[in-house]
Amino acid sequence: MTTKRLLVAFATDGNFLRQDQLAIAAAASNAWNTEQLNPMLSVWDVRGPRPCLAGVCDLPLTCRITQADFDALANDWVDRARQMFSRCHQVFKL
Repeated sequence: MTTKRLLVAFATDGNFLRQDQLAIAAAASNAWNTEQLNPMLSVWDVRGPRPCLAGVCDLPLTCRITQADFDALANDWVDRARQMFSRCHQVFKL
């Protein structure tokens, strides 16, 4: 997704949260975001039919980086998202 100023990347683990998991997911998000800056963990679509955990990364469109640097950044985002979802599964049983 892009806005006028940002490239925004969303990642999920493909799992949907049950209503009884929302508070735990919010606590997991708070714990992750206190320790880590990127990706930001959030509970997405809380009021919708299929809430889920989502990792969010952004990049200002005004920055200039090479394709190789962007590829490295994107790979880092994926690796960190994998760590984030693994922690949610292991520690919070989500």
